[in-house]
Amino acid sequence: LTLMMAAFSQVTYEKKLKDLSATLQSIQGLSQWLVRHRSHAKVVVNVWFKALYKAPASRKQNLLYLANDVIQNSKRKGMEYKNEFARVLPKVFQLVHREKDDSLQEAIGRILSVWEERHVFEQGTLTKYKTILLSGVLPSHRRTQSESDAKRRVPSGASVSDNSPVMEEPPSSEKEPPDADELLKRLTALEKDSVAEDMATRQKIASFPPEVHDHKMLEDIKDVSSANKLAERVQEALKTLEEYNSRLDTELKGRGELQQLLENFALYQKRLLRNSKRKLKDEQSKLEKVTVVREELKSHLDSLPDISKLPNVVGSSKGLAPLPSVGDLFN
Repeated sequence: LTLMMAAFSQVTYEKKLKDLSATLQSIQGLSQWLVRHRSHAKVVVNVWFKALYKAPASRKQNLLYLANDVIQNSKRKGMEYKNEFARVLPKVFQLVHREKDDSLQEAIGRILSVWEERHVFEQGTLTKYKTILLSGVLPSHRRTQSESDAKRRVPSGASVSDNSPVMEEPPSSEKEPPDADELLKRLTALEKDSVAEDMATRQKIASFPPEVHDHKMLEDIKDVSSANKLAERVQEALKTLEEYNSRLDTELKGRGELQQLLENFALYQKRLLRNSKRKLKDEQSKLEKVTVVREELKSHLDSLPDISKLPNVVGSSKGLAPLPSVGDLFN
């Protein structure tokens, strides 16, 4: 009750974060207090991210569980926390990727599964988070303005500001291109709305009268009226050609941009493949070590004598003599 009634201040909040433990009571207690003070959502999330950024892997789990509880339990009261956490979550998943800690990866994987089951975020957003968790690459092309404002590098020797959660930005060559669905839409639109396939305009151009494009026919003009009519036809043809050429030029630039996006997408997929292969290699190495230990354990067990085949020495005339009783010791 005391926790719930305490007024909000950043100092108080930082102390509560510092005292946060892995127990359900601790996480839910602080979560309820934060939901009650949701009007301070921006400060809450920024301070939380700063703490997450500096925390060791084991403590990061507690902070992630806290964020999960706050996001889910605040939905019925408002979208403040969901929106503020969405601003930093891409960097959070990138940070978890860089930790290379199995238990932390499993923890955030479980959180993602819960969000997917309960539709906490849209499927496209969850897919983006999973991609970042796998690759460690931020989707810069979809960054919102608030995310762009927040994504500033920390100068050498400077501390992380409470109001500006940041992480070191990966090199520009490592930025994620549009996803496959977006590229497919652009390719489909390009094929469907290609200017070169505008048969009506092409037919109109092909049907221009000869005098419009053949200067030799100017010799046949004998009066001003004929010259004016030809001028009108030429002007109309010129307008049609200029519009068509402008559309072709726009399409050409769009194709160039799309080609660059496709090349970046291919490079990005290759990076994902390399990361997956590297992770697979690491897991195979772990499996080999476990297999060796298992074989050594099996060999050791096989070398032990079979208890069922040992002679029964207790009470056996062929075995060892029975131990003296207490009475025998005093006789």
